[in-house]
Amino acid sequence: MSASEDGDFADDLLSAKERDLKPLLEESCDYLELGYEQSEEMERFLNEAWFFGSRNGHAQVRARVAARNFDLDPVRVEEIEVEFRALMEASAEVLNLSMNETMSMWGILGRAWNAGTQSCEAEVVALLIERNSDIAGEAQEWLEENEEEDSG
Repeated sequence: MSASEDGDFADDLLSAKERDLKPLLEESCDYLELGYEQSEEMERFLNEAWFFGSRNGHAQVRARVAARNFDLDPVRVEEIEVEFRALMEASAEVLNLSMNETMSMWGILGRAWNAGTQSCEAEVVALLIERNSDIAGEAQEWLEENEEEDSG
């Protein structure tokens, strides 16, 4: 991967993170009625959850590409689950919300994790498609074929 492709991929991934997390942060702050410091901490937890999810998404894509019989390594899944469980426990301790609010917050963190997984999978697959095909050439060929049909 060239440096420019690597930078583009990183930019695309960070854009996806911001797109995914902005509404979740707003929802968290409004629904849980978080104060300023709690909002800052919630944003940190959302970012961590999203990055855990993106690592999971990346591992899943790599496993699919590397093996015909897709089987995400159980050890890898367990490692991600342990990290996410620790994140949930830390968020409950730091934010110090009621039980119902904590459960709602964990649901939002789970959505951030899922968004990270899906966004990373989508960005990696898009990068693979872009690197392994000539999309511009195929589009040009299609346009030329359609132009010939329309004029013929």
